[in-house]
Amino acid sequence: MITGNMRQINWQETKNFLREGIRLGGTIHSAAAMPSTQAPAKDAARVGAAHGTVFVTDFQNSGRGRRDRGWTTSPGLDLTFSVLLRPDIGAGHAQLLNLAAALAVGKTLEKIFAGIPGKREGYIGIKWPNDVMAGGKKICGILCETAGTEQRIDFAVLGIGVNVNGTALDMPVSDSSDRPRATSILIETGRRTALPQLLGEILSELDKLAGMIERENDRTSLIEMYRKKSCTLGRRVRVITEEGETFGTASDITGDGALSVTDDGGRVFIFHAADVVHAHTGVF
Repeated sequence: MITGNMRQINWQETKNFLREGIRLGGTIHSAAAMPSTQAPAKDAARVGAAHGTVFVTDFQNSGRGRRDRGWTTSPGLDLTFSVLLRPDIGAGHAQLLNLAAALAVGKTLEKIFAGIPGKREGYIGIKWPNDVMAGGKKICGILCETAGTEQRIDFAVLGIGVNVNGTALDMPVSDSSDRPRATSILIETGRRTALPQLLGEILSELDKLAGMIERENDRTSLIEMYRKKSCTLGRRVRVITEEGETFGTASDITGDGALSVTDDGGRVFIFHAADVVHAHTGVF
């Protein structure tokens, strides 16, 4: 069980919780506060930092998420980190890193939630592409940024933020009815969680899942795993892109991680990047 009393965070303890043979987390850079963990991770990647290097902070105060949305955390309460990856893949498979990261967080949370009354199988789900949900509320957000060529990416930096030990009063207030409400591990389980151990567990899951993207047969297995954890597939959705909005039913996840949506006229649309809004009962 990943629980413990909160104290000053020693992020190097994370290494005690990495499974044997894990390539992520060998080097961990930490600070009490950072504007963003993404920026130093990308800077380090550009000057040759090793695969698996991690940047983590107790308090991120100026981070940015998808579509340049603000991404801040509660001091000492949440897990906010970026991990540098150098996978042997082309740009066409980079989207799968988002899926792998969401699965890694989801699998870790399922272990924490196991045995908690009301947290039945399927309580943890993934809203396409990479929002991890607990009972329909957002508990984790992920940002993936890459650099390289179409044939081979030079690096990817995954920024992951998990709501961990915050109460309902610490949760961000949504500025749009389109965005799901937030929750935390503490809210859902009533238990506080040791952040270094949580980081170690997520990195251990991510190492295996991200590695699957490099092998064709394993990519197929990864997509199937993702489909089973998706809370978007089969739902009525509104898909928002710069070109406009599309309404329909989320029908599949493609081999490169895109979302397939079928509208009421039977037309199929493929989205590689978009905001997805789940319909409430009786809405669109």
